[in-house]
Amino acid sequence: MVPKILVILKPALVTLMVASVLAACALPAAPTPTAPASAGSTIIAKACTDPQGVVTIKVHDWSTADRLKYWNQVITAFMQAHPCINVETVTLPEDRTVRLKELAAGTAPDLVGFDSSDLPLVAREGYLLDLTPLMAKDHFNPEEAFYDSVYKTGFVDGKPVGIAKDYSVSAFYVNLDMLKKAGLAVPQEGWTYDDYLAMAQKLTIDNAGNNATSPEFNPEKVAVWGTMLDQWVSDSGWWRGFQSFLYSWGAHTISPDGKTTTGYLNSDKAVAAWTWYRDLIHKYHVSPSVSYLSNSGVSNDKLFSQGKIAIAGNFWGPWYQDTFNQVPGLHWAVVPLPTGPGGHHAAIMWMGWGISSKSQHPDQAWQLLKWLTTDPGQEVFALKALTGDKTVAKSLQLDTNPFWGVFLREVPYQDHLDDMNTPFYTTCVDIPAGKLLGKMFQDSAVLLNIKSELDKLAASADQCLAESKIP
Repeated sequence: MVPKILVILKPALVTLMVASVLAACALPAAPTPTAPASAGSTIIAKACTDPQGVVTIKVHDWSTADRLKYWNQVITAFMQAHPCINVETVTLPEDRTVRLKELAAGTAPDLVGFDSSDLPLVAREGYLLDLTPLMAKDHFNPEEAFYDSVYKTGFVDGKPVGIAKDYSVSAFYVNLDMLKKAGLAVPQEGWTYDDYLAMAQKLTIDNAGNNATSPEFNPEKVAVWGTMLDQWVSDSGWWRGFQSFLYSWGAHTISPDGKTTTGYLNSDKAVAAWTWYRDLIHKYHVSPSVSYLSNSGVSNDKLFSQGKIAIAGNFWGPWYQDTFNQVPGLHWAVVPLPTGPGGHHAAIMWMGWGISSKSQHPDQAWQLLKWLTTDPGQEVFALKALTGDKTVAKSLQLDTNPFWGVFLREVPYQDHLDDMNTPFYTTCVDIPAGKLLGKMFQDSAVLLNIKSELDKLAASADQCLAESKIP
C-alpha cells in the first residue's frame, strides 16, 4: 500500500499572517479575515496512475527571499494534489533579451513569466499559447473567476495569453495627522484633481508657518510639502504611474493599432495634463523640484515617513504598507485616485505567466497555471499582494479592509494599457517619455514649451515605431 502523505496549508498560519498585516496598519479596525476553507483542507497524495508516468513542468518564479516560503508552500501542495506532475522552479531572468533567446531556443520553462508590457512582443513572436482551448477543455470560465480588467490585461490581439500571479493598482497615501491639523477631511471616491490641488496648497507650509494659499508664503523656504505626484529617479520619472494621471485627463499615448503616437501623445488633453503637472511643482510650489530632492538625499517614501510630504500622490501600489507601519507615530491611510477631467482612470501594474508554445505538456502546464492563479495558490499569494481571483479576494475579506479594500475598489477603473498596443512601446514611448517626465522636476521646466516638447516626442516615437520590426 502506498503511504498517504498529508500536506496541510495551515489555517491558523494563514489567519495569523493576515491578522498581523491588518493589526500593524495604522487604520480603523477591520474584521479579522477567516482562513479560506480550501487553504486549510487536507490534501492526500496518491501514487501516479497515468500510463505516461510523472511529467516535469518548469515554471518561472520571481519571489524575493521574504516571499519564497509562500511560493514553496503553494508548489508543494500542488504536487501532492497532482502526483503525476513534478514542478521545477526556474528563476525569472531580469534581462528581457535572455528570456527571448530562451523562448526561441525552446529552453524556456513551460510557464514563462512576464510583465504585461512584454506580452505583445512575446505573443506575436509565436512564443505563447492561446489559453482559450485549454480553458474550454477544462470547462474553466475565466470571466467568473477573475476581475475583468486584470484578466483582460493578459490579452494580445483579442486572445488570452497570460494570467496574473499578482498585480497592483494605485492609490494615494495621506498623513492623517496633517489633514486633521489643516482641517481637511480624508478624501473619498469622487474627489477631483482640483480638490487635490486645493488640499496640497493648504498642506504646503513654509518655515514661517504660512501655507501656499497665503500671500506671505515663501516657496524658497518650504518646510512641509503638500504632495509629490510622481516618483523621480535619476533623470527620469516613473512612466507607468504617470499613465494613470494622463488617462484621468482623457489622454492616451498611442493609437489602438499601435502604429502612431501623433495626435495622442501630443493631444490637447495631453498638453493640458502635462501643463497641470508642471504647474503643481513650479507654479503652485506644492511639490518638490529636483533641487530639493537632490539636496535632501532622501527617497520619496522617507519624505512621507518623516512628515515632509502630506499626500504621497505617487501612484504607489500597496508596497509601502509594511514600511510605514514600522514608523512610530505615523498615522496614515490610503485613498482613491482623484477623478480628472476625463474621469477616474488608471494604469494597472501586472505580472503573470503564459504557457510556452514549445511546451511538451500544455495540459499539465495549464493545471499548474490554474492552481497558481486561482484557489488555493492565490489564497497564499494574496497575503502579500492583490489577487485577480474574485472569490479569494472576498474570502480573505480584503474588499472590506480599510487598506486593501481601497486598492480593490480601484480595479474597475483600470484602463486599457497603451503598452499592450505594440511590442515596441517600452523602447519607443516609455523610456523617452520618462526622460521628458524627469525634465518636469528640473527648475528649467518653467521655460519648456510643453506642446513643442510633446510634438518632438511624438515624432521621434513614430519614427521608432516605423523602424521597429519583429524578426
